Amino acid sequence: MEAILNYALKAGIGILVLYLFYFALLRGQNNFRFNRLYLLLAPPLALLLPLLSWPAFMAPEAAVTQALQAIQLQEVTVTAFRPKATEAALVSLSWPAILTCIYSIGILLVLGNLVRQLWQLRQVKKMAAPAMAAGEAQVYQLSGSYPSFAFGRSVFISQRDNLNAAEQEQVLAHELAHVRFGHTWDVLFYEVLTALLWFHPAVWLMKQELRDVHEYQADATVVACFQAQKYTSLLSREALLSMGLPVGSHFTKPQVLKRLHMLQQFGRKPGWGKPLLTLPLLVVLLFSLTGQQVVTGVANPFTPPVQAALPVSNLPDKGQPKEQVAMLAPAAETPPSKAEAKPAAPAPDKTVEEPVLEEEKTAEVPVQENKPEDDNIHNLLEVKPYTYVEQMPTFNGGEGEMLRFLAKNIRYPLGAQQAGVEGLVVLSFVVGQNGRLSDFQIVKKLSADTDEEALRVVKLMDGKWQAGRQNGKVVPVRYTLPVRFAIK
Repeated sequence: MEAILNYALKAGIGILVLYLFYFALLRGQNNFRFNRLYLLLAPPLALLLPLLSWPAFMAPEAAVTQALQAIQLQEVTVTAFRPKATEAALVSLSWPAILTCIYSIGILLVLGNLVRQLWQLRQVKKMAAPAMAAGEAQVYQLSGSYPSFAFGRSVFISQRDNLNAAEQEQVLAHELAHVRFGHTWDVLFYEVLTALLWFHPAVWLMKQELRDVHEYQADATVVACFQAQKYTSLLSREALLSMGLPVGSHFTKPQVLKRLHMLQQFGRKPGWGKPLLTLPLLVVLLFSLTGQQVVTGVANPFTPPVQAALPVSNLPDKGQPKEQVAMLAPAAETPPSKAEAKPAAPAPDKTVEEPVLEEEKTAEVPVQENKPEDDNIHNLLEVKPYTYVEQMPTFNGGEGEMLRFLAKNIRYPLGAQQAGVEGLVVLSFVVGQNGRLSDFQIVKKLSADTDEEALRVVKLMDGKWQAGRQNGKVVPVRYTLPVRFAIK
């Protein structure tokens, strides 16, 4: 849910910026084709940019925390069960479910209104009388109080205003222009778009701006074939009413005054100065809304020159096979569960049975400065962590004791369970020359709750390790610990 909200925020900001740019610079310009294309592409572009990523080349100092070379411990899986029937009602009322319900209701209402308009258009077409065929369009005669409008390849000419033959010809040319430009598909596209983004006011405003551009294009077509003065007079006498079917392209609309103002610019050559400013705007949005995929290619600064240095891998401890540890971490009020080790490769079965604490308690880890016991502090500070040594650091009591320790202390955060957060958290730490842990880092994040819980448990292991050795000397060694949170 956190990722969805982050995406929605970025997309919403992108749509708002694109609309404000259009309103400030492009609105009122007579470059109708560009304005139409801009309004059609702006919302999809804002929805697409947050999904893209571009490579970010980082300096070696900035890339250190992004690509740590270290010895990887066994992956620990923390499992929580989905709420039982008695708890389902409480969980279903969580805020993600409420937001999803409100969003779905909004979509249904907008789509329902669209279906109602299409049904009304169908009824009007049944009552209309076919008049003539004009190219690919079919012209119908309307009776009653309906205004002239076009939808799809159908043109409906109203008889309510008692227009003369010349004026009817101008009205017909206007509606046929809507058919030729395919304005109906633009309208239907924005109807669906406003259904999906009904909560964003800029989408509704851009929808109205596009309808205005449609009218400007149709008016320009009529003025190119008829006298502008006569057509202006016709617009001035038209009643600013509609039949309540905004899905159609009407000849009479409340924006007649804007159309009359735009008629004065039809003789001017369209300018490209302001439209070209969209290019730097797109560049800014590209770097602001898209994600960054780190590409470093930097050698690891932590690896000292040693003989037979090994690459990053899951190195076994004392020749033991690798295995994956699965721990069941219930919510705060569920019965305690057990941690068990599941081998990832054929190996003797290991089972670590240790009851998990019945109540979810968060152990407070005191902040302590790791003071080396060696008097030669200057030399210790200059030693960089190794990624492989002859004698690896060991947890007090061995690997099995470490698994029992993790099973006893780790918990699946209740907030993460209710939000349905699942995934992997990877932590990195250094076992120092004095056996103390330091340089805690979260290499791969999941959510605030899970990251904090994984880091808390790793810090609890401080002071429970024996230092590693290389050539008979104690050396610091860097480890990574993958912790996977899963809900069954």
